[in-house]
Amino acid sequence: MNQDLAKTWIPELIPDVPDGSRAPASAPLPAEFAEIADYPPICWDEIPANSANSAAPYVQKAVLPADSILEDWFAYARQHTEGADCYLAGSILPVAGALLGRRVWMQLGGRRKFPNLFTLICGKPGDRKSTTIQLGAALARRCLPEAAFLPANFSPESLFDEFDEQCGGRPDKLWIADDANSVLTDWQKSQNGERIAARFLELYDCAPLSESFRRNKKDSDEGRLRRAVAETSTSLIFGATFNVACFQGQTVRAGLARRFLYYTAERRGCDILECAPHDPGAAEAIAVAFRRCGDIEGEMSFAPAAHRRWLQYQTTNRLDMDSADPLREELISRLASAPAQVVAVAMIFEASMWARRGGAWRGVIGLEALDAAIAHVASCLEAAGWLDGIAHRAAIAEDSEVLYTRILRDFADRQSGPTIYVARSELTRAYCHDSSRRGALGPRDFYERHIPALVAQGKARLAVKDGKREVYGFRAEES
Repeated sequence: MNQDLAKTWIPELIPDVPDGSRAPASAPLPAEFAEIADYPPICWDEIPANSANSAAPYVQKAVLPADSILEDWFAYARQHTEGADCYLAGSILPVAGALLGRRVWMQLGGRRKFPNLFTLICGKPGDRKSTTIQLGAALARRCLPEAAFLPANFSPESLFDEFDEQCGGRPDKLWIADDANSVLTDWQKSQNGERIAARFLELYDCAPLSESFRRNKKDSDEGRLRRAVAETSTSLIFGATFNVACFQGQTVRAGLARRFLYYTAERRGCDILECAPHDPGAAEAIAVAFRRCGDIEGEMSFAPAAHRRWLQYQTTNRLDMDSADPLREELISRLASAPAQVVAVAMIFEASMWARRGGAWRGVIGLEALDAAIAHVASCLEAAGWLDGIAHRAAIAEDSEVLYTRILRDFADRQSGPTIYVARSELTRAYCHDSSRRGALGPRDFYERHIPALVAQGKARLAVKDGKREVYGFRAEES
């Protein structure tokens, strides 16, 4: 629900009638309410009113394999940033994926799957997102050529040049934006932004790029209109605040959202009151370890035990999609993307362990790397689900207060003692009667966002649950 919700749907809840008065919100009192006084009383004074922000802060776990260069990075970065542990993980995996580039791959879905990743580090302003991402960027610049990085700003046309080797570009790219709020807003509101966002849907899948413009004929030695890049690999690290990270208003919202792994926390990972002195030697030692990933090449495959685990994981993944609420499209789409993300993370984990442990490179993903990758992606899915619930909480709190006022007025005749009792069916009929209209309040938002917000504030409770029949109690205002 957006912040203009009260302006879009609230005035339409109670239509005007010809005589200029307001029509009642509900039908005549149903028979089931004949004995309202018999409903269980709610002792409102014993229910603490909590604010939307009073719950324990959410902090996503960081799942990384032990005895790997990722562990070394974690220990180094922890001395220099107060960012949450998950921020450290999200800021380094795309760097490792960019180092591997298209030199390593696995067969997936009839094509080569490269270890590129899109990560989105989400948090409150001032929670050290940028500091953490900049540490990852500094390591990346020690390990990758300048042509590997996408600039901060570009047009849809110049984006093609960045990947075209004939124009000095490079097919393997890394884009780091420690403050991606402006990028995501541009993707939402500008025409060029929408074109770029659509292009990144293809780049995530490492699809070939092609274009045909008349100006190409003048610039080409052969006089060709068409240009093409046969194969690409692109990794992204974005930092954004909670509300922007939800891609609200994006034309390609679902496609973009499911391509990112989310790293979310509501508080810092630690307090560093006195920063460790800059140690070029330690930074270079980390870079040397990560450069070893450049020695890896060739197709990767699962070890027998890992292959059995992979088949089991895919079976569970399909069951989760089939059993999910059909209205939870964002969850289903993320579950659909999870197997490919697990493969990418598993390749990175296996390479990072090899770079630390040494030995001959066999190109085989073991059970240790795969189990860690499955747990890592599961943590990101959980974070994305949590983000869906809180990203609009300020607007939800405001709209819930308006809704609460309307309920007290529209159902004043249902009051018994300090409580107004309203059946779920009555609430749906009164406030979700036009849910098909864009911007209107739907049952899902009503019962999964607004009612829980009122419950958290001590203004509502589920009073009766009898099979499918539900009756809610709302705290009446004192006269």
